[in-house]
Amino acid sequence: GPRIADSTHSLVDYNRSGTPLIEIVSEPDLRSGVQAAEYGQELQKILRFIGASDCNMQDGSLRLDVNVSIRKKGACEFGTKIEIKNLNSFGSVQKSIEHEIERQAAALDMGEKLQ
Repeated sequence: GPRIADSTHSLVDYNRSGTPLIEIVSEPDLRSGVQAAEYGQELQKILRFIGASDCNMQDGSLRLDVNVSIRKKGACEFGTKIEIKNLNSFGSVQKSIEHEIERQAAALDMGEKLQ
């Protein structure tokens, strides 16, 4: 957790210590917010089935990060990858991705560099 230190003391926040973290990285083959949300829902079912977690998003047991990068039609290389972190519902996964795709496409159409 965060650490606060000065010349005489060091304080560490152990608020989430002991909480396991699973990071699953997929190939960049999801093409829409709907696909990503469905992928997350299936992953949630699997993790619940095997007893790895209750995956209650409202309780913080499951959070999702998404990366969005678009490319011009026919291009081989993806553009700048934008990460959206700590999404706590499948609806927010879908909407965040759809918004970011639109934002990146508009920026590229105007010749802007993505940040």
